[in-house]
Amino acid sequence: MTHLWRRYRIRPAEYDRLREEQDYCCAICGIHECDLPVLRSGRPRLDGQPAAQPFRLVVDHCHGSGQVRGLLCQDCNIAIGCAKDSPEILRAAITYLEARNGASSPRS
Repeated sequence: MTHLWRRYRIRPAEYDRLREEQDYCCAICGIHECDLPVLRSGRPRLDGQPAAQPFRLVVDHCHGSGQVRGLLCQDCNIAIGCAKDSPEILRAAITYLEARNGASSPRS
């Protein structure tokens, strides 16, 4: 809970609401959280019960505004980050991939 609040200003209930809204899947690739590796240990419960289920989807947020956009698998979140959150870079990547679909790469 501390990490979610400190970093994104959301509580576990909000995280769980986002999971439910997204049918427990990555908002980009659609992979279900059950098919993802565990990223963190489960969050401790205040009532002393066993820890809650571990996080599998990561919180995606706008680096400019800090606003939470949704939940993603780690791979999709990294892809967006590597593209610097830029729709232009992502569109260029799509164009590149579509133009070279099935193209053989040169061998050294």
